[in-house]
Amino acid sequence: MTSSALSAPPPHSDTHATTKASDGEEQALRRAADAGEAAAGWVRGLASRQGEEEHARALERVAEAIVRASSCEILPGSDGLLAEELRYTLAADVVLGASHTVGTRPELHPGELMPLITVCALAAAFPSCVLGNLGTELTALSDELAAATEAGRIATAAGAARACPARRPGTLGSDHADPLDRLAYRSVFDSAAESFEVALHYQGGHGEKARAQALHNALAAAGGGIAAAALLRVADDPALGLDPDQWEHLHLIAAELNLRVVEDLGGANGDGTTDPTQP
Repeated sequence: MTSSALSAPPPHSDTHATTKASDGEEQALRRAADAGEAAAGWVRGLASRQGEEEHARALERVAEAIVRASSCEILPGSDGLLAEELRYTLAADVVLGASHTVGTRPELHPGELMPLITVCALAAAFPSCVLGNLGTELTALSDELAAATEAGRIATAAGAARACPARRPGTLGSDHADPLDRLAYRSVFDSAAESFEVALHYQGGHGEKARAQALHNALAAAGGGIAAAALLRVADDPALGLDPDQWEHLHLIAAELNLRVVEDLGGANGDGTTDPTQP
């Protein structure tokens, strides 16, 4: 990038005096500032990952430019032009970072590049909203900026997840060192054993048909708990990079399958180091 470090906001060259914003416009201005701060926070995260200090500084300048373009540069009654230094900083060559000096491009995960360009373009357009319906246009751009930022965050999380080492998930009861796993396994086992014995008793306790029916009942009793534990294993695997909504959705499904197992693995029924049936 060819931009220099940002200084204090320069005075605008327009000849129009700024005017006081209406209540609706003030609300839109606050919304724009919040969206800008969130976008800048994501960009600062990109900066913190850079191995080249020049790239890190360039992205830090971009983050600061986003904050200014979405807040103090939006002046009702002005000519709607963004300060020149901010236009350079938020230009499309943000994707090059400091490549003109270090010879490399910024380190970005797949999927981060387009949201970065979009975030910069939207932030640069914010000041021009004063030339139209400020409240409506600024709100629309703020929503798009928030969406672009979220897309960037998802790409960042996915990239971080891909960097996690692969691991083989364990089945319920396989982690003997985890007392909560043992507690949940015991709950599933007891339920299956009880169903097996009850079915065997009512089937007469002998014969191939009786054993088959008892086994069927035991599998039915254990299936929900085993599936619930598997879903929790998946939800908690960092390599998937699930967002909070996805994580919660899997936990809700697991709870519908077997709430007791979810509670056991979460520690709601004790730490698993004591026998809950003993006083």
